[in-house]
Amino acid sequence: LSAPNRGAADWGWQGLIAYGCHSLVLVVDANSAQTLQVLERHKASVVKVRCTCVGYLYLSLKVLDLKLKSLTLGKIIVWDVATGTARCEIQEHSKPIQDMQWLWNQDASRDLLLAVHPPNYIVLWNADTGTKLWKKSYAENILSFSFDPFDPSHLALLTSEGIVFISDFSPSKAPASSGKKVYISSPHSSPSHNKLAAATGAKKALDKVKILISNEKPSAESVTLNDCLQLSYLPSKRNYMLLLYPREILILDLEVNQTVGVIAIERTGVPFIQVIPCFQRDGLFCLHENGCITLRVRRSNCSITATPNEEPDPDPVQELVYDLRSQCDAIRVTKTVRPCSMVCCPVNENSAALIVSDGRVMIWELKSSISGRNVRNSSSSASPLYSPVSFCGIPVGAFQNKLPDLSLDSMIGQGASAGEELRNSFLQEVHLKFLLTGLLSGLPLPPFAIRMCPPLTTKNIKQYEPILAVDSDPCVGLLLHSNILADMLHVFPSDHRGIEWISLTGFISFATSTPNNLGLVRNELQLVDLPTG
Repeated sequence: LSAPNRGAADWGWQGLIAYGCHSLVLVVDANSAQTLQVLERHKASVVKVRCTCVGYLYLSLKVLDLKLKSLTLGKIIVWDVATGTARCEIQEHSKPIQDMQWLWNQDASRDLLLAVHPPNYIVLWNADTGTKLWKKSYAENILSFSFDPFDPSHLALLTSEGIVFISDFSPSKAPASSGKKVYISSPHSSPSHNKLAAATGAKKALDKVKILISNEKPSAESVTLNDCLQLSYLPSKRNYMLLLYPREILILDLEVNQTVGVIAIERTGVPFIQVIPCFQRDGLFCLHENGCITLRVRRSNCSITATPNEEPDPDPVQELVYDLRSQCDAIRVTKTVRPCSMVCCPVNENSAALIVSDGRVMIWELKSSISGRNVRNSSSSASPLYSPVSFCGIPVGAFQNKLPDLSLDSMIGQGASAGEELRNSFLQEVHLKFLLTGLLSGLPLPPFAIRMCPPLTTKNIKQYEPILAVDSDPCVGLLLHSNILADMLHVFPSDHRGIEWISLTGFISFATSTPNNLGLVRNELQLVDLPTG
């Protein structure tokens, strides 16, 4: 992948993962981890990819309408994934678009999409006809936006100086007002931020970031949003929002305008890159710079309490604490291999896919296991997770088998208080772990030596299979006729020079080592048999 492809990925409701690779858009089946379609029409690197939220079923044709939207150099192309053809092309100007999203929470049209055109415009398009419905400009540069999942008329814009809250968004007309602007200081600018790690009480930590939200513009040297990576509403809690920083995740309560939760990384921890909030349970999928995906789930029934030396707060605020529940293995990060983006299954929310810069797609699936301990005797630093007490409206018995891992809400219950633990003694404690269930390998780095297998003849028509061999240091990749990477053979430690087929089932690879002090080299020939490897 190229550098602009970072963040250009999405997981559609139809079970397909789409991501940008240079100027191409690859569509991958999440179940089989195989490439289904390669879309090529873009002239530059793809910077954003968005799948439609719903697949439309045409009863007359019995086909699923899989629409996908990608953009590069300011041009938005709407693709029909099933046929691999472009349905519509949209362009406002030549600058790359900052953000875009389908309007899933309205019934006016299925083809409406909102895009942020730099530096400060939001434009609503009809993606079926390419018609611009309306355009609105703002005072600051817009970086990204997020819709309130509980109110489609509420929209939050992340700008270079603060957040603009829009409360009159409508597909029919542009917002009349300029929105309510609030300023947020960076956690690093707070003088007490360096002491955050040493604070013991949750109230102390939250008091230090209560000043983050204000209607007055602070001094320029103390406040900035440049290091804010992401803004998103919480789909599991009304009127809550998260801000992602490299070393913190801040949870904001928009009703009281203050921070009610801080997820901070230790000094030796790996910084965040991306976070995806869940809607079935109050959980967060977090991607770190080392390629590790972590799942954090909110602890139930937490409140901010005063320390013995402090006066009790007359108006207590509920504190949100997210415990680390599971994490997958990290990748080996190098100059050319680093995580690009993470996507989560929007239907089940129990799978996440990591797109790596070397072309790999790693699909991690959450698995649950029941603890053998009694919940009354269980002791842990984090509050225990319990399995759901009912499934599809049917109560779960004390001796019933574990529920299947269909989705996140069938793996984790809503959370039980201490009183509920005593009344429901059959509550089963659940532990979560990530399991690698799919891996799509990419090609090694160029330059390549490419050879096609011998041609089809009347003698080999029964056993013929078209295979393309791609030779690159230090391995040979074999591609089938359907663009599937069938195998990766590590042949030589030396510099490859080329390959030649000798039959349908074998080829010769030749390589040359680096010259020594006398100018001599080591020439190597290797005969590879494909059926045995």
